[in-house]
Amino acid sequence: IEWGDLLKNSKVTFWHGNYPIADKFTYQTADESIFVGGDVYTGPKFVIDAIAEGHEAAESLARFVSPFNASLTIGRDRRYFIELDKNNLVIDDYDHAGRQEAGMEEGKDYKNSFRDYSKTLTEEQVKIETSRCLECGASIVDPHKCIGCGICTTRCDFDAIHLVRDHPKATTMRNADDKIAGLIPYALKRGFKIMFNSASKEAREMRKKRKAYKKAHKNDPNKNTGYAVPPIER
Repeated sequence: IEWGDLLKNSKVTFWHGNYPIADKFTYQTADESIFVGGDVYTGPKFVIDAIAEGHEAAESLARFVSPFNASLTIGRDRRYFIELDKNNLVIDDYDHAGRQEAGMEEGKDYKNSFRDYSKTLTEEQVKIETSRCLECGASIVDPHKCIGCGICTTRCDFDAIHLVRDHPKATTMRNADDKIAGLIPYALKRGFKIMFNSASKEAREMRKKRKAYKKAHKNDPNKNTGYAVPPIER
């Protein structure tokens, strides 16, 4: 890589091949204001890797120039994945459908031929293949986007998602299908509270002010308009 005078007088350090040395997570170099990513950092690789590294480097750069003195690491996904241990699972009910295989045409000498005599999957096989669990073992939740509604726990056909609360006594958790049953008592309680508070001194004063305001602006030609109405000359 030929940098020319681009990094002249900077604190960037290099390793073999004139590649900059940077943090593997934030992509920040020894010069705190310079971030790298892609082929100039790792050498020739796939385009998708360069795009991903550029995205992460841009995130670090945005945090670095933030006026709020943001951390370069807090709240970011380090993408540490742990493979599901499929040999030590204790599951009573699970999707055991195997991978669907297409059959071979009968009466064909496919063993001594280079022609492909494989059939396509039947309609039933396609339905089984598209609905079966792939056993990927990956379940990633972005803590900055999850609001804890719990809808995902009711939509998973294999009961693989569970919502755990840090403060279980703070609220009452309900499934999305039972939300109406939880809203009715709250709505009744709220309705009675509004009804009783309507007789308070503050509520009466507020009603008087609203009536006085409506009466004062009853014949106002500029009422509910965003501009002044010029007088009509007769």
